[in-house]
Order: sequence, then C-alpha cells, then structure tokens
Amino acid sequence: MLYTAIGNQVLDPLTRDPRKADAYRLDPYMREGLGTLARMHDPDVLNRYTFVVLKPDAVAGRRCELILGILRSKGWHPVAATAVRFDPLLVRELWRYQFNAASAQRIAVVDPLLSSGRSLLILLEDRNRPTWLPASVRLTAAKGSAEPSAAHSGDLRTRIGRINGLFNFMHTADEPADVVRELQLFSYQSGWDWCADPFFGTAVSTADPGETVMSLLAELEAETPAHDLDLAACIRRLAQRPGPWGACARDWPEPGRVEDWLGLLRRTPLPGGSARWDVLTVLTSWIDCNEEGVLPILATGTADAWRTETAPVATQEVTYA
Repeated sequence: MLYTAIGNQVLDPLTRDPRKADAYRLDPYMREGLGTLARMHDPDVLNRYTFVVLKPDAVAGRRCELILGILRSKGWHPVAATAVRFDPLLVRELWRYQFNAASAQRIAVVDPLLSSGRSLLILLEDRNRPTWLPASVRLTAAKGSAEPSAAHSGDLRTRIGRINGLFNFMHTADEPADVVRELQLFSYQSGWDWCADPFFGTAVSTADPGETVMSLLAELEAETPAHDLDLAACIRRLAQRPGPWGACARDWPEPGRVEDWLGLLRRTPLPGGSARWDVLTVLTSWIDCNEEGVLPILATGTADAWRTETAPVATQEVTYA
C-alpha cells in the first residue's frame, strides 16, 4: 500500500538528505509545490534560483539594503519580489521539521516578532555558483548559523550585524527541495504570478526587478519605524514609559527575570510603534532559543553533500570567506 503520490526518485535531484526525502514524500506542501512547478520551462531552474526572506527585524533595523548589496556582490541578483506576512500557522509549517527543538521561550516570542510587520520575499538568481552546487545550498552555506555562538566573521549574518538568535534578519531555503516546499507555503497568500517569468517563462509584469524590490522595501519601511535594536537603550526607554511595560523594565531590568517579561507578554499586548521593538529586543536578547539536548527532526545539510566525483576538490566556492 502506498502512502504518497511522490515517486521514490522524484526528490533525488532536490535533496542530499535521505531522511528529508522520506519526510517530504509524505508532505502535502511538497506534493503541491512539485505539481505547480511541473510546468517549469527549464529543468535547471531549481539549481539556478533560490530566495531570501527579509524579516520584520531586518526592516525595523534597516538592514535590507545592506543585505541586498552584499548578496549582489556575491552573485545573488533579485529577479522577482513580493511582500508576505507571517502568521502562527505559517511559522509552524515553514519550520515544521525544526520547531520541535525550539524552546518554550522562543515559541512565545517568535509569533509577536514575525507578525510585527510584512516581510520581503525575493527570488534570487545565482550568477556565481559552480555547476555542481545549487543556488539555495550556496546561499545557506554563505548565510551562516542563526546562532551567534556558531558565527564566523565571513558569514552574511555576521556581516549584516545579526543581534541574536531571533534577530538574524533573513531566512533562506536550505536546498532545492526546501525552495519547492516553502514557496508553496508562501503561495497561499502570494500566489505564483510574482515569480512566473523566472519559473515558467511567462512574464506577468514588465517592471524592473530591482525597482520592484526597492518599491516594496520603501512600503515596508514606511509601515515600520526605524529602530536601533540596542538592548541597553531599549531598557532605558521602556523604563521611562507608563504602564505595565514601563514597570517591567524598571522592576526587572536583568536577564534572570526574562520569565517575568514572558509572563507579561502572555497577558498584555505589546506596546505600539517603536516601543514594540524595544520589548522585542529585550526578549530576543534574553531568551534561550532551543531546548537543551533536543535535535531538530531535519537538520541543515552541508554544501559538501552536493559534491560529485567530478566536482572540483578545492573549496574556495564553498567557504565564502
């Protein structure tokens, strides 16, 4: 008896992780995404293209132009873009195979964070990749870990000034299988027209992709006030406010009282405007992001897993220093 309509070898070109292939063959978003992308005009599309999501913290922290400039300098060029908004269901389904390792503190904070504004979803063409390495895998390796403790000086997240485990500004798909699955998830609110030309060779808009990105970014920045995301300054500003969040900053201005802050978060709405980002900066700086000793169901793979016997031995293209 079969439990999936996805054939045994269908995912072989899209992932190097057998456990991911087994899980994704049973995943409804993967099945729908494969069905949608069956009409791709070029079988190499999923190797040439990937995407980046510039999250609300990148918009508030005004990191988006910096990120885009670094990406272009490394060979990733925008070819399409749209705005999306995270909600609790999208968060849990997007990270379905990693959220099992998230701490209760992280779960409490991630929804108010990612729902604080719209995000910018940008399809990227990789013009610098070696032929054996998909665009998504190269970008994942270059991006670096979400955890500051695992950071390296050349990581994209380090270069853009990542603040902490949640204020890391960007999300990307790990490899082609994730590009398919995650774009399908985003499609429930964005549709597919925004990226129809790169994927299907059917131009829906004649707008210049770079202009589209900057126009959308201007909209998002108009919706979200610029913020310094500076922990000490946030506590000082909050302590001067009336109401429960001001009292919280005055009474519990140290990391050891983070559970008191989280308790207030559970029963009190976040303040509006810039003060919202003051509170989020404190919370994301003090929480433990992961459950100790718990591994994600599916971990991020490595670029070396994509090497073939004919791939070059030198690792210059994979280290991204």
